[in-house]
Amino acid sequence: MKIDKTDKIKETLQMEIALPAVVQQRADAVFEQIQREHTGKGEKMMRKSMWGTVAAAMLALSTVTVCAAAYMNWSSGMEEQFDATDEQKAFLEEQEMVKPMSSSVTKEGVTVTAQQSIADSRFAHLSFRVEGYEVKEGGILQPDFETVHVTVDGKEGFVLKHAFFNNWHITDDERTYTNDDTPIQERRDGTLVERYRNADGSMEYIITVMKDFEEHSLIGKEVHVELENLGTHVRYSNAYRKEIEAVWSFDFTLDGSDQVRSEQMSQPLGDSGATVTQVELSPISFYVEYEYALPSIEMKANHGVWTFGGVPPLVGVRLKDGTMITGVMGGASEGYSDNAGIYVYYGTINRIIDPQEVDTLLFSKSSLYEMEGTRPKEEYYFVPF
Repeated sequence: MKIDKTDKIKETLQMEIALPAVVQQRADAVFEQIQREHTGKGEKMMRKSMWGTVAAAMLALSTVTVCAAAYMNWSSGMEEQFDATDEQKAFLEEQEMVKPMSSSVTKEGVTVTAQQSIADSRFAHLSFRVEGYEVKEGGILQPDFETVHVTVDGKEGFVLKHAFFNNWHITDDERTYTNDDTPIQERRDGTLVERYRNADGSMEYIITVMKDFEEHSLIGKEVHVELENLGTHVRYSNAYRKEIEAVWSFDFTLDGSDQVRSEQMSQPLGDSGATVTQVELSPISFYVEYEYALPSIEMKANHGVWTFGGVPPLVGVRLKDGTMITGVMGGASEGYSDNAGIYVYYGTINRIIDPQEVDTLLFSKSSLYEMEGTRPKEEYYFVPF
């Protein structure tokens, strides 16, 4: 049986790099054009020129292929955490903030694999694949490790949050679906049912680590992670049932990028008493410094409304094309620094943004939040950036 060399070349390339559909279509078109151009030529000459043309064609396609392949291995949880598009994933990898991890530890029949990190100078998101442990889904039990312990260069106290990924996807209209776009099931009490197991039976555990005030950057630091004991706890309860007693330990040097866009300014925020003096934006986090005299903070209930003092928080950005991105800033730490009168507020961004495309920062004016559970209509201080 004669094997067509063109098909063999394409098959080999497909095995080495799983081409996205758009790239595969372009590659097929290139090969068809090559075949048409060489029809009727001698077999010997065709072989020689065919390989040269194929090499040139694939070199031309390589930039597209590499860019497309850059986001092929993201975990489902990481992708959903940032609600990331293909272009955003490729952008974040170009910034060298996304790194693969591959160390595995097996204890008591359960294998935990460190599979991916996304990190800048202040925050690191770590994804772990868990295999060999099953939890009954649809009930009130949620899987979790009993203890999560993280040190950075031997120092403790860096864990911001940790949880198993529930395979939920929240759309722009705030409807919730599973990752395969099927509607989420509801319990009798109206709460939504989590689905922790992936199609292959594994689960994903995500830990977010933050730096403290003393650390200059997380990048390049020695990180030690211990996941101790595995079991379940009851929803909305601290009751924990330990099912597997073991410790899964990992040691690695955190890789990522500490690139930020930083600007000094002196921008008063209306009559709030706060003046923004410095802002730093990375694609996944923010940092703000204010000059702000410590006020007497009053909190009281008044006809269902809470009134409170404090600095106006950064709640969104406006891009150069006019797009407003709000509701994506997750405050993680705030308080006075060692410098008297300097108030610091920083946190994660649960979207991927290009700081160079931001032209305006949005600080919340509102200090009134209704207690009815509805989101207040935000008004903003617009600060050029």
